Amino acid sequence: MSELIITESSLRKSNLTYLYSALSEIINQVDARVDIKNGKNRTELKISIPDEYKNVFLTETEDKIADVIVINYKYKHFKKNISISGLSSAEKELLYVALISADFDDDKKYVIKKLRAFKEYTIDGIYNFRLKPLKEKWNEIISYIPSAFGPSGLREFISYLIKDKVGKKVFYEHGKVYDKHYNELKRVDLIENSNDLTVVKEILLSGAGEVELVSSLPPVDEKYVKEFFQDKLRFSTEYYS
Repeated sequence: MSELIITESSLRKSNLTYLYSALSEIINQVDARVDIKNGKNRTELKISIPDEYKNVFLTETEDKIADVIVINYKYKHFKKNISISGLSSAEKELLYVALISADFDDDKKYVIKKLRAFKEYTIDGIYNFRLKPLKEKWNEIISYIPSAFGPSGLREFISYLIKDKVGKKVFYEHGKVYDKHYNELKRVDLIENSNDLTVVKEILLSGAGEVELVSSLPPVDEKYVKEFFQDKLRFSTEYYS
């Protein structure tokens, strides 16, 4: 058996909860063993993996750790450093999520490349000491954000970002968002205040350029999904049944 150890500050232990949930399917498939230790300052997730599955498990783990960094850490960085007026608190959250989504794929590739140098994953340590160029990139983005940003500007900005996204489609059905293989997406769990506008945030985090509705959206999300996606919104036959 091979051991994989992932640690995080106890203040961010929910990130390890996300990892465990995101990896649960492959954990069960390869019959891995999991141990979670909650200390005063740090939380540890230790996974024992049969040697023959080590490489594929590492690949999947690094993919999900990258999600944590380019969603949770990037969200907190933007929320702390972007000062903006003219938007409600909920609309500010949508702006942060849209900014995360804009460079999501490139950011994630960069993080995964850096992760391959580690045998043990100390998430906060990797972020604080090994990803300086990424943080500099995020700070450059922040410098371009205007100090005032009205609702119409937000709509135009997010619609512009979505316009360039092609080839990726997600499905919405009864409160859940799915990718093209109908795997449920749960990236929004890495965002604080995710109880508000959960659906539209999940759709934005998916990087989708097209959304197909299998059932009706919650009214609070419907407004924004229709504004942002416009002619890229599709309706399945089940939607009308």
